[in-house]
Amino acid sequence: MLKFTKEQQAYILNARRNAEKQQAIMADMYGLPVDVSGLTAMQVNSMIGNAAPVPRDVWGVWDRDAVEIQRDVLAVHGDIAASATMAMPIGKLVHYFQTVSDSGNINISLDGRSTAKTDQPLIEYHGTPLPIIDSTYSFGWRQVLAAQTEGYQLDSASRSNAMRRVAEKLEDMTLNGDSAIRVGSDQLYGLRNHPQRNARTTGVALNGATGAQWLAEVTATLGLLHAANFRVPATIYLNWDDWFYASNTDFSAQYPNKTILQRVQEVAGIASIVPASRVAASEMIAVVKRSDVVQILNGMPMTARQLVRQNPEDDYNFRVMAASALEIKFDAEGQCGVAHSEAP
Repeated sequence: MLKFTKEQQAYILNARRNAEKQQAIMADMYGLPVDVSGLTAMQVNSMIGNAAPVPRDVWGVWDRDAVEIQRDVLAVHGDIAASATMAMPIGKLVHYFQTVSDSGNINISLDGRSTAKTDQPLIEYHGTPLPIIDSTYSFGWRQVLAAQTEGYQLDSASRSNAMRRVAEKLEDMTLNGDSAIRVGSDQLYGLRNHPQRNARTTGVALNGATGAQWLAEVTATLGLLHAANFRVPATIYLNWDDWFYASNTDFSAQYPNKTILQRVQEVAGIASIVPASRVAASEMIAVVKRSDVVQILNGMPMTARQLVRQNPEDDYNFRVMAASALEIKFDAEGQCGVAHSEAP
């Protein structure tokens, strides 16, 4: 899960403080009390509109709910973000990385006099767009007015739905990218469709496969990375139901006390195995989680802020937003540290 930088924290805190100030100015203009908890029912009902700020503890509850939703939804995105993240200015549309060709031969001598070629390397730039994902929800002014007398017990359904939709889109873009997000010739790709990924087709349905078949599929997926010169530990993302099956099925009759998952985790070159509900059945995605291979561009972690209200009768509108994207890197020879075994 993404963490806020100091600049991102300051932006959100200032936005929420300004929203509170706007409500205080509106209350002063229209003679409305900011706190109605001590008023009688007749006094409350006699008012038209209100100008109540969202209390700090309510923002805290909403932020905690957002964290819980992200933990539930962002299995792949959050796991990569925990290892490789790059903070980005929110105004930057695209981030570029370089691929560098071989610059020539090396020279070995005893006197240090070089005769190596001095040709220049070929440097190319490859971009990853950084989109902003948002979803809105709102409360009527009467809902907020009634909630003030009840400890701000606002219905959470619309808020949770907006947060979940943004989190689900973040996870979807990590896996599938988004063909509509382009900056010039640079398109947003995911782990499943990046042109430089190493791909094969899974030979069996994993949910129901034998331990030997699981072992063959895992080693074949890792073999794609080895062929691309990534002979280092990798993280494997599995479908949640496939992972559950492997964790509860014996590897073989000869090993009744060892599950398929336990045996697979003994394979050299596996850093960890992560279950993810949005990974398809019988699909395996192996990723070398290093910043020179993949990283999550962090323009803004998922957060909620209040939009401007002009009149006491206006709705209380809120926007859930996030600016984040997965950047997948490769070298000048097209070698990439992502292996994808697609479902048959």
